[in-house]
Amino acid sequence: MKIGRYEAADGSGERLGVVLPDGHTLRVLDLGTAMRSRGRATGFQNTMDALMDAGEAGLDAANECVAWALREGDPAWFTAEADVPWMVPVRVRNCIAGGRNFGAHMAESLEYWKQRGVQAHTEIPMGFIKLASSMVPTRAVVHRPPETQWFDYEIEATAVIGRRIERASEKEALSAVFGYTILNDLSARELQRKEMQNQSILLGKNFPGLGPLGPWIITADEVPDPSVLELELTVNGEVRQQASCTDLIFGFPALVAHWSRMGLDRGDLVTTGSPEGVAISRKPDPAPFYLQPGDVVRATVHQIGTLETRIA
Repeated sequence: MKIGRYEAADGSGERLGVVLPDGHTLRVLDLGTAMRSRGRATGFQNTMDALMDAGEAGLDAANECVAWALREGDPAWFTAEADVPWMVPVRVRNCIAGGRNFGAHMAESLEYWKQRGVQAHTEIPMGFIKLASSMVPTRAVVHRPPETQWFDYEIEATAVIGRRIERASEKEALSAVFGYTILNDLSARELQRKEMQNQSILLGKNFPGLGPLGPWIITADEVPDPSVLELELTVNGEVRQQASCTDLIFGFPALVAHWSRMGLDRGDLVTTGSPEGVAISRKPDPAPFYLQPGDVVRATVHQIGTLETRIA
């Protein structure tokens, strides 16, 4: 199931929408309205938090309702996807963003640091915190921070944690994953480099809007092996990044297990990190590849959908 959160038309808050094919386009089913009309409303259909708390039984009931709505539902329950006012797909608690975790990106990024005598290793995953306050939904307009001209993109596949997990093994780790979504880890590179010289990353990744997230979640039952996820990012239609999660140094089981040592809970995100092709690593001159006002960035994970961001 592909499911997301959107703003109710009457301003009353969050609704859950199930994304369905409709010929060559997509339409979205109002899950709450459908379940109430079927007489099966139990409360979990109202928010993503409640649906995650309902576990497998909740997803089974939601899938049954979708099948019923497709057979017998009122067309008024459906909206064209392009008209849906999406929110970020989960109420984010923490986001642990991966770094240097695709083999090819590891190679391109380390060249700069090797020239400065910095040695990296792959004994454990690298990560940093992406603040929930930086996150915006698909089709958001993101303003380039005035502190940066080196404004960069990074597509990242992202696991959405659905329940508490602590010190899990790799075999156990994916049992806590509710589903997968997409993060575009926008970056102010001048600040990031200065921070990394002091062994930190924070402001360069966390200005308002630097965390486009969405467009929705594909539930984990539809992705039993997340290594098959395929990523592509375009800027104004030009392909800038293209990769498969088969190139990950640490796959999702290893990432979730590693970060579960500090405890993960519902609403936490664990990202893969970015593949190769970021602007800062372009040769001989990265300047033409940095994001500019007016650019349209589309981050696609082919099994999930496309996260669109406009730069201002």
